[in-house]
Order: sequence, then structure tokens, then C-alpha cells
Amino acid sequence: MKSQHQQSVEEFMRLARQELPPSPCMPSAAIRQLRAELIYEEAMETVQALGFRLVGVNGNRPMFVESEKPNLIELIDGCCDVAVVTTGTLSACGVPDEIFQAAVNENNLAKFGPGHSWRADGKLVKPPGHKPPDIEGLLKSLTQGAT
Repeated sequence: MKSQHQQSVEEFMRLARQELPPSPCMPSAAIRQLRAELIYEEAMETVQALGFRLVGVNGNRPMFVESEKPNLIELIDGCCDVAVVTTGTLSACGVPDEIFQAAVNENNLAKFGPGHSWRADGKLVKPPGHKPPDIEGLLKSLTQGAT
């Protein structure tokens, strides 16, 4: 239930002496803060590689301004690092990635159902009645299978 990517990330985490719980759980505040800081740092490095910088937040939407020339090499590195720290966050919570990633991928494709549209900025708007993936149900099935 863990991808090869997650297995590689966990090898790194073991070498870095990071906790890897055997089953789904919410880690301590210190671990959650570390994961939040790692995700933020790698995401901001990727934004910078895209040629932008964060100048503020309007509600829950970030505001960016173009700041420098984009850098494809740093962009690739940043995207891969974001994948590592987010997958590592799943591992720090004892969560295997494959089942949940498959559900999210399938759900994302379903957003192109009848009635979908696009916002002015190009983001896809889900069709009416679209339901999110059943993460809670998948988590329950996973934890019930472990007992």
C-alpha cells in the first residue's frame, strides 16, 4: 500500500532519525510543526523557481508578484522536494500513500463531469453535486483492517 516513492522517503526519514509510526495517527505538535515548516519552505522555493514571490494573502488566496526569471532546473527540484515532504508527512502520520492518492486522482478526473466550468484565472470549477473523495471511509477501512 506504499508506493516506491514513499518507501524511498521513509528510508531517508529513518536515516534522519524521524519517527515512522506503524499505523495512522496524529503526531505530536513538534512533528506537525516540523512537517508544516518543511512543506512551506519547499513550496515557497518552488514558487520562487516559477518566478514569483508571495506578497500577501487575501482571505485564503495567496497574492504573488513576478519577481525574477523562472528557473526550470530549480522548478523541477522544488516540485520533487514538495512531493518528498508531503509524502513524508503522510509517513509521519503512519499513512500509506497509494490508496489515498488513487482516490484523490480518480476524484480529480471526476471534476470534468457534466456542468464543470473554469474560473477567470483558469482553475477548474467542479460540477454541481461533485462529492470529495471518501478519505474518512478509506482511513476507517485501513484502521479496521489493522485491528
